[in-house]
Amino acid sequence: MRLGSKAKLTIGAGVIAATGFAVLGVRELGTSPSPAAAATEQQQPHVEPSARLLFAAAARPIHTGETVTPDMIRGMAADPARHPAAAVPAEAIGQVATRDIPAGALLERTSLDRAAKLAIRVPLGMRAISIDTTAEIALAGLLRPGDRVDVQVVYPGADAIAGARGVGRSQAQTLLQMVQVLAVGDAVMGTQPAGTSADASDTAAASRPAASPTPSARTVTLALFPEQVAMLSLARSTGTLSLSLRNPGDEAQPPVARVVSARPLPQTAAALVAPLPAAATMRASVRPRPHPHPIDLVVGDNHTVIYSGDEAR
Repeated sequence: MRLGSKAKLTIGAGVIAATGFAVLGVRELGTSPSPAAAATEQQQPHVEPSARLLFAAAARPIHTGETVTPDMIRGMAADPARHPAAAVPAEAIGQVATRDIPAGALLERTSLDRAAKLAIRVPLGMRAISIDTTAEIALAGLLRPGDRVDVQVVYPGADAIAGARGVGRSQAQTLLQMVQVLAVGDAVMGTQPAGTSADASDTAAASRPAASPTPSARTVTLALFPEQVAMLSLARSTGTLSLSLRNPGDEAQPPVARVVSARPLPQTAAALVAPLPAAATMRASVRPRPHPHPIDLVVGDNHTVIYSGDEAR
């Protein structure tokens, strides 16, 4: 029985389709994983590529002992898998650098410390010195750790102190400028206020400024260079100190002249200070000569003049 042309065409198309399906099936079997591999893949969770987070990077070199402030850092996106120790800005602000951090480097948690000890917050090469305060010195309790102040000293004279303690006129001068306040009372720069939570995950607490000092704070601790410590110690022992608060953005240090009091001196003090007239000084310096007299030596009945009173002899 001979097949017609239509039947031959139909059989040929079927053979071609079957061949194509066979080829596709073999290819699929070659690329599909084994049953064991498929089971293992089903057990493992699908891991998405790690997202980039915004970490804290140093906007300028940060030196050991400096307290990190918002202007010292900038945000830098990085892979947390590659930088597991990097700190986010909320974790870095308010902490102290325990080593030097170059500009542009990420701040790591291992290089920061939130310890309340004052020593770690003293900048390298400087010293901490405390002065006794009054309400005026502590600016009515509004002075905060981290502020910048100028230090003035007044040397009281006779016009301010009665009696022999004061000599001359009172004088005042600006002793130091741009001095950093490390602590006011027990409130240390960069530490959490007493009675508040120190949880590092609290963003508001991390970015909150240091504790406001109370009006009863008895000391103010300043950061000074060693030669400035000697200047302040001498001024404190001979005069009266006062502090003036500066704007954080004001770094100018203009020359400041010494101011001398124009108040009249008391009469007793003026007499002590006023120089004597020249004639009176000369009269006081010339002593009258004693009148010469003879000296006789008497031994029994013998009478001998050993000095007649004449200087020429």
